[in-house]
Amino acid sequence: MKIGIIAGNRFLPIVIAKRIKEQNPRSHLVAICFRGETSRGINKFVDKSYWLNVGRLGELREAIRREELKEWIMAGQINPLHIYRRQYWDEELVFLIGTTNDFRPHSIFERIIKYLENENNIEFLDSTIYLKRDLAQEGIMNNVAVDPSALKDIGFGLTMITRFVELDIGQTLAVKGGSVVALESLEGTDRTIKRAYGLAGRGCTVLKFSKVNQDLRFDVPVVGISTIKLLKNIYAKALVLEAGKVIILEKERFMSLAKDWQIAIIGKSRVKQSSNQEQR
Repeated sequence: MKIGIIAGNRFLPIVIAKRIKEQNPRSHLVAICFRGETSRGINKFVDKSYWLNVGRLGELREAIRREELKEWIMAGQINPLHIYRRQYWDEELVFLIGTTNDFRPHSIFERIIKYLENENNIEFLDSTIYLKRDLAQEGIMNNVAVDPSALKDIGFGLTMITRFVELDIGQTLAVKGGSVVALESLEGTDRTIKRAYGLAGRGCTVLKFSKVNQDLRFDVPVVGISTIKLLKNIYAKALVLEAGKVIILEKERFMSLAKDWQIAIIGKSRVKQSSNQEQR
């Protein structure tokens, strides 16, 4: 089995490479990586790697063509600020998306994927296909009791995030005392959590869900060790993740730390909206 990985930043590309090798020891993995984004640690888990600058769409397309692999996985985020800085954009990328009016990261990556699939006759796979055991599960996942005030905030937060993810703006929000304290945009989860603490202090509850119609080929919500350490630092009461839709990196260690720090980790589904809400 031969699979290509287009590897973004942080730990997710390494986890996917490890999971593929665990499930298919004879697999041959090729990674296309990006300078300043992808961890050099991925070289330990793939058989071949390319290193490009972000924005070199022509070089990316040519590397895919050269490998002659039919199945690819896009894993890990590319900093959305590259959309605005355009430091290394080549003419091919400018031609593809330079004149679009929709610069949401989701829309940009969707256009790039469609272009690469059409140009190279390849298929991008659902990036969670090898990560089922790393996904959030329904219910309390680390046996930490949730106090009554946090339970109220969770119920309130579920209603809010169900509506928020419909807007395709962000995936994370923080609540406290029946109020939405912070909503995520381009700044990312960690900065959203820090902003919530700056505004409301200790005791926030943080929720992270997938956006409506999230394309799991390239845009899967992820939390990891840095997230749980940050939640400890802001004295968060609970972290609520969409069951079956959010990846927990280093899941066993993540849950162990959360239990030590008495942060409840809870998997939930979106709230079903009433017909009156849907008509608004």
